[in-house]
Amino acid sequence: MRFSDMVVGGNGLLVALRCHNSFDEKIYADITNYLRKHLPEWKQTGLIPVADAVSIFNLIDELSGGNQFWSEEVELRVEDAVLEIQEIISALEE
Repeated sequence: MRFSDMVVGGNGLLVALRCHNSFDEKIYADITNYLRKHLPEWKQTGLIPVADAVSIFNLIDELSGGNQFWSEEVELRVEDAVLEIQEIISALEE
């Protein structure tokens, strides 16, 4: 599955959050695994492919925005996810 599909595709993490008010742990694990896998390459080249960068921006933006319909459990999980993704991306600066 392409990274953008994991994030915003029909069965992506953000669709599950928006439409079902649920956090899909499997898709989230796929997303973080993808980021960790590609991080060394991105650090070495100094480049993130545009499609991946746009998906990362959308992911962080949408997760940070919250949703009044999420349960407290989903809201807390999303907050943790945002921090984890930001930590992964911040490793580019190291």
